[in-house]
Amino acid sequence: MKNGSSVDHTTMRAMNTALILNTLHQHAPLSRAGIAQHTGLNKASVSSMIRELIASGMVEEVGTISKTSDIGRPGINLRLNSEVGYIISAEIGADFISVVAVNFALEVVTRRYINVPDDPDYDTMMDYLIANLRDVHGQVRRQDKPILAIALGVPGMVDMQAGRLLFAPNLGWRDLPLKQIIQRHFDVPVFLANEANMAALGESYLGTAPDSRLLLYVSSGIGLGGGIVINGQLLTGINGFAGEFGHMTVARNGLPCRCGNVGCWETEATQLALFRRIREALSDGRDSILRQTNPNGVLTTEDVVYAAENGDTIAQTALVDTGHWIGVGIANLIKALNPEHVVFGGKMALAHDFLMPAIREAITKNTFAWMQEHTHLSIATHIEDACVMGGAAMVHRQIVNNPNGWLTSTEG
Repeated sequence: MKNGSSVDHTTMRAMNTALILNTLHQHAPLSRAGIAQHTGLNKASVSSMIRELIASGMVEEVGTISKTSDIGRPGINLRLNSEVGYIISAEIGADFISVVAVNFALEVVTRRYINVPDDPDYDTMMDYLIANLRDVHGQVRRQDKPILAIALGVPGMVDMQAGRLLFAPNLGWRDLPLKQIIQRHFDVPVFLANEANMAALGESYLGTAPDSRLLLYVSSGIGLGGGIVINGQLLTGINGFAGEFGHMTVARNGLPCRCGNVGCWETEATQLALFRRIREALSDGRDSILRQTNPNGVLTTEDVVYAAENGDTIAQTALVDTGHWIGVGIANLIKALNPEHVVFGGKMALAHDFLMPAIREAITKNTFAWMQEHTHLSIATHIEDACVMGGAAMVHRQIVNNPNGWLTSTEG
């Protein structure tokens, strides 16, 4: 019984420590008394655990609270120590590499973003990734603080336990041990996940809906994906593949998708679909700002938004049509999941001023009014950075939920 009681006490103390860290993440600055009030823990236990967390460097004192009376000592505010270590988070897109480093307050301290050539091969893309990771890694290491982990988001199906990318149709990649490849270059823990799943977790943890009971995240760029977060927990599915929304069939006789299917949602609701609609309109000889600004025919979402803002009807119509298809898919997901929050992100969210009215109209027409009443639709907090910030959030959450298992195992 003694051993059992000891284990129970240790487990309970670890759970309470994690509760304190999560409370500081959400509500800091707080005094010891404030933490006790938020958590329901007694003040003596809070004081004991705070002493340990300050000694470990995870928590710091940040000044006193103004007293409202002359009775007792003034309280001292506490917060997570932003300098306890750094997290590096990266995203591989179909046409870009993005890398950020954040401190433990989840503030970006450095970043790299590069556009890559059209249809790069695997070796070229990995060379870009490793080079930019090394650049950020080296810059952060000069701060003489530990690098806690590297997170990597990829646009495809991921076996999170094995750290393998199974299939990324927009990259043409299959069955790659990306976690192990990154760990050969950097001696830190590595997290690998689907990019939209990472973004979904980030929106739940530090974005627009931190208290959402059921958050649906939809990301549209070159491809389309998403994630589901229930009470702060990412729904991964039995094999970790949940959220492959882009490959739902929405048009039985639609266009072929890179995944091998026909009529997938992402064939109608992404950048590529937007650009296809514009090129079809331009091929009819119609006048457009885009004909002058993009004589080589290479389009970007920013170009289309600029044209639409300046009254270009081809750009505006293409955005409305694409927004309609985004809304149709979201309406189906609302009917299936009945979410509290729907967050729209990815590169296409840069065009939200033109897309959102069409998205809302499609949702209104294609869902039940009772469901719409309690579903809040918003734009992602970080838009293009949603994945890399989500990767940072994924690591951060792991650390605050298990601090003892981290600070002794990271590089100094």
